[in-house]
Amino acid sequence: MSNIIMAIFETESEAYQSFSELKQFQPDDKTQIAQLAVVKKEANQVILKDALDFNDSSRDYAAIGGIVGGLIGILSGPIGVIIGYGIGSLAGAASGSMTDSSNNNLIEEVTTKLLDGDTALILLAHEEDETVIDAVLSAYKTSTMRWNALSVAQEVELAGKVQDDLYANVQKDMNQRRLEHLKEQGSDIAENLKATFKRLKGKK
Repeated sequence: MSNIIMAIFETESEAYQSFSELKQFQPDDKTQIAQLAVVKKEANQVILKDALDFNDSSRDYAAIGGIVGGLIGILSGPIGVIIGYGIGSLAGAASGSMTDSSNNNLIEEVTTKLLDGDTALILLAHEEDETVIDAVLSAYKTSTMRWNALSVAQEVELAGKVQDDLYANVQKDMNQRRLEHLKEQGSDIAENLKATFKRLKGKK
């Protein structure tokens, strides 16, 4: 199965250590890693810190695409920020295992579990045996979640459309407000001019 895996680290430096270790991962018939990224939540926004695309290692990390790049783009955009502000404060009350999130909404789950200051590793991997990647991560103190990669791709696509609609609606509203403001401002200016010349006329 192709999965998106997110591991949240208790210690930031360990996220980079595991990133370096997984960069050297040798694929076999059962396990392959396609994309790998380190992110950190700062000021309620998910920031990409480092990344590797195993299909194009020459690509600059900031230009990572595919499912992982699309997911980080959504998490760091207005949708992720809005959801983060709305439910992030509830994260302290969350309980239970974080190892199986297949039935949860990915964006809500990430924004709930990934708290401000947290560092996480996000992978796109094909796994016939989850214990292979878990064995690497088990060397560190992490909370790990998995989602079906196809479901994530569909959710990212949907969120992207919602985000585009949000931009379009905001732009439309801003244009409408700008026109109304200019009309009001124009009326005020006209009244001020009229009053100015009326005062001047009265001085004759």
